[in-house]
Amino acid sequence: MEDILVIGAGIIGSNAALNLLSKGYRVHIVDSEEPGLGCSFGNAGLIAIDHVAPLASPDTLSGIPRMLLQSDSPLKLHKKSLPRMAPWMIEFVSQARPSSFRRNTVSLASVITVAAQAWQRLLEKQIVSDLFRDIGSLYVFEKPVNADAERKQLELLDAYGVHYENLSAAQVRERYLPTLTSAISHARYFSGMASVTNPRDVVMRIFDAARTAGAKFTKAPVLDIQMLPDQRISVRLGENKLVFDKVLIAAGAKSSVLTERLGLRVPLTHERGYHVQLAKPSGQSIKVPVSFVERGFTCNPMRDGIRLAGTVELGPPKEPDWRRAEILAKQFGELFPSEQAPEMESRWYGDRPTLPDYLPMIDEVPCAQNVFVATGHQHLGLTLGPLTGELVSQLMARESTSVDLHPFRADRF
Repeated sequence: MEDILVIGAGIIGSNAALNLLSKGYRVHIVDSEEPGLGCSFGNAGLIAIDHVAPLASPDTLSGIPRMLLQSDSPLKLHKKSLPRMAPWMIEFVSQARPSSFRRNTVSLASVITVAAQAWQRLLEKQIVSDLFRDIGSLYVFEKPVNADAERKQLELLDAYGVHYENLSAAQVRERYLPTLTSAISHARYFSGMASVTNPRDVVMRIFDAARTAGAKFTKAPVLDIQMLPDQRISVRLGENKLVFDKVLIAAGAKSSVLTERLGLRVPLTHERGYHVQLAKPSGQSIKVPVSFVERGFTCNPMRDGIRLAGTVELGPPKEPDWRRAEILAKQFGELFPSEQAPEMESRWYGDRPTLPDYLPMIDEVPCAQNVFVATGHQHLGLTLGPLTGELVSQLMARESTSVDLHPFRADRF
């Protein structure tokens, strides 16, 4: 029986720990924070099975100049960080070329198209079933879409079996969003897109199930990680130095600091996002999660209120720019003008772990045998959490993985 350390108690690490325990390993989880914080706490709560194509795309690239000129744009690039961000951005541009985009779409779709099945296997364990909603989700377009762009998008969804229904503005208001402004063009309803009512509670349930199954937890920073001559790994957790047979680095945006200590430089950037939590209204008029395409944010009616989540900041400073969160609340008021403005209960910011090709990294660290990494899930951590937990546990057990992990290898850059 091998001793395994999982670094990171978020959606990825907690799922990995639960799967490793089921294979008979002794598992120790460590995190510098309480479990389920970071992006595992603040995400939009969507299981986005429609995201078969990565955000590093020709369309995203062509739209960046326009977005940078908008004061309330969903994208903000900090000029002071340009020298630091330049290598990442150059690689992003390379990955957004048509040939790279087509290749990366096949790769991302290989995991997205089976993510719902992994969620079903998790639900069968009766750990998070009461937090899960299979009610679909809407994408609202405020302006008509270019016909050629629309055709390409629908062909992509059709190619990967993503079910959708196109709706007129009147149908959207009648069926799902009665208080939505009439100044919209159309919408697309995805019946297969599930969601959760509280993302952190989902992680805590999985984490607690791992603890019940025997996992230990230490709240401490990982100060050092070293390979030993016998191929075990020495890890310093706060004041203690422990030795493990295998280690999984699933520390989100902090993962690259640890891999670099082992000799692997990973171009992982901190892509900052925000959310605003609005008080739960007395009458719930928003019946399903809805994403506003042009504005780049999602409105999700959760258990404890309405969550507005989104925006992208590249190269953010240490301190948050809360104006980005205020934009979300302002836009909610514009989109639902007849809705009595709910009180803002809280606001949050966090850094998504994002690689230039917008694909995750799931692999054994090439220069450090028995050390594995699972990071780079950008906007898809909740969506891919259960599947990644299965895949990385298969990898660490030296089993054949259920998905080809070659596109997600650690040395691809």
